[in-house]
Order: sequence, then C-alpha cells, then structure tokens
Amino acid sequence: MFSRHYKDLQPRTVAFARLSPYNGSIELSITTTTMFARINSTVARRLYSSHSSAAARNFTIADIHSKYKQGIPLTMCTAYDYITAGWVQQSQCDMLLVGDSLAMTSLGYDSTTELPFEEFKYHVKSVARAPGPSLIVADMPFGTFEQSHSYGIANAIDLMKLSSRVASVKVEVGPHTRDTYTLEFVRKLCERGIPVMAHIGLTPQRANALGGFKVQGNKSAEEIVELCETAQMLERAGCWASVIECIPQRAAKYITDHVGIPTIGIGAGSGTSGQVLVIADMLGMQEGKVPKFVKKYGDLGDSASKSLRQYIDEVESRVFPRAPEHTFKIKDSIWEEFEQQMKLRDR
Repeated sequence: MFSRHYKDLQPRTVAFARLSPYNGSIELSITTTTMFARINSTVARRLYSSHSSAAARNFTIADIHSKYKQGIPLTMCTAYDYITAGWVQQSQCDMLLVGDSLAMTSLGYDSTTELPFEEFKYHVKSVARAPGPSLIVADMPFGTFEQSHSYGIANAIDLMKLSSRVASVKVEVGPHTRDTYTLEFVRKLCERGIPVMAHIGLTPQRANALGGFKVQGNKSAEEIVELCETAQMLERAGCWASVIECIPQRAAKYITDHVGIPTIGIGAGSGTSGQVLVIADMLGMQEGKVPKFVKKYGDLGDSASKSLRQYIDEVESRVFPRAPEHTFKIKDSIWEEFEQQMKLRDR
C-alpha cells in the first residue's frame, strides 16, 4: 500500500495501536501526510503472543512478505539440531535457517564444502521436529546442484520432502555474468513451485573462487552494479527473498530499495529488510573470534565450560550426588528382605 522508499522518513504523530493478526504483538501505527510506519513492541509480543491464534501456527512466506510490506524488520537465525531449533522457535524468530555452516559449527569440518548431503539432511529433520512458528529454510549444500540441473532439482525435492515444515531452500548464487548456470537452476526450481531464497555477495561455498572470506562489492562501481543486477535477476527468476552477505552497507541498502522482495542481511548493515546470524556466533557457543559483523548476545561456551568444571570438582570431592536431593529411596522392609536373601545365598 505504501512504498518501501518511505521507510526512512521520521514519524511525527501517533495515530493508533492494535493487536497484530500476524504475530499477536501490539503494533503502534504512526501516520503523517507522507508516510505510514509500524513499530513492533517486544514487550507486547511477550505479553500477547501466548493468546494469539496466529502465533500458534507456522509462519508462511505470505506472512513474511506481509511483515516486509509493513516495513517491520525481519529476523532470522540458524539452528542445527532439535535443541538449538527449540531455542529459536521459542523466541518466535520469523525464520529459522538450517545453514550448511553447521559443517563447522556443529560437525567439526574445516569448510562448508566438506559437508555430506546425508549428514545435512539428518540435521534438517532434527530441526524440523522442534515445535514453533518460525518458517524453516534449508540450505542447498555444496555439491547438491552443481552436477546438473536435474540432479539439483531432485535434491531440492528431497529437502522439501524431509518435513512439511521445510518451507524453502536457499541457494548461493555468484555474480550473474559468471554464474548463468545457477541463475537458470534457480529459475527452474521456482517454475516447479519450489520456493527459493537466494544468497548473494559473499557466498561461502565459493570462498576458494573468491579468494577467501572477503567483503564483496567494495573494490569497484562495476562490482556493485553486478550485485544489483544479480539481485534483480533473481527476483525476476522467482525468488521470494535474498540473503545479502558481507557487502558495504550503502550497497546493501541500494539493492534493498531496488528490489521488491525481502533482503536478509548478514554483515550488510541496517538498510536491509532483516537480519540473520549464526546461532553459535551470537550465543558464544564456541571458542575463538567471531566475524566483525556479529554481536554476541551470550557466552554459552564459557558458561558451559565453567558448569562442567564445577561438576567434575563436585564429583571428585563427593559433593555430588547428594542424598536425598539426587537419590532414590527404597523401603526398609524390602532392603531387609534383600539382605536376608543374600545371606541365605552366601551360605
């Protein structure tokens, strides 16, 4: 109803508040003669989400597009198993990505390109079992579509059939002048009714060809032009959203303003339609440095190590387990009968 280009204008008067049919939160609508914006209240989400029938169902692509058209920033987080998926679902994050980054964050591989497809599918099924509303997107790992379009289509179908809750696949796409193969593959998936989220900019599966994990689109104007054209071509091919990774903030905002589908940024600044982070990075689940674009919202790795150290100390000092708090009882009569039987047996 209102152009996305108005989203940077500043509101001046408050018009009304209402309960959102999308997620049960209170939306504060701010109106002027030139704009209409909605502010999602985190507090209201917590208060009202449990009472909303919409919050109890799975979010759909239509829901994501509705929120995008309202100018409300979208949220996405990775998850790799039932436990981490449960955390994401309980937070009511808009989207949950089963990323091939699990190769390094969960399975100990050195690169995403080493991840076997069968191992990846195992994790997709685990994630899909966690109840909650978040829309689930599954990566297409390296090697699942490069061999041929028919091979890739079959693998995309396999991913979608793992669970009815897998709503989309995600495909990494290189610059359109050099990656006509993947652009055509994406178009064929969309023609077959398989929802595709594209991924442009820094594409980890192509890190070797890119010379490593480096910012893209910052060396020349031509690079930015090609990124913009690639994003627009993917929209025309039928993609419903695009991840934009590690490109300059101004370029990411320009792309966002010149496509009609949501852009999900990671290392691309605040001008995109939404954000995605790797759960292991944002929650501090592993040792080592995290990328510059990551904000750590927790330090679970350090907390887990301290808890395990305390457990070891308490076991060694016989503080744990402690009776009766951590133990089970047996009736004296049963124990006496047991002892009597053992005495008879020992004679």
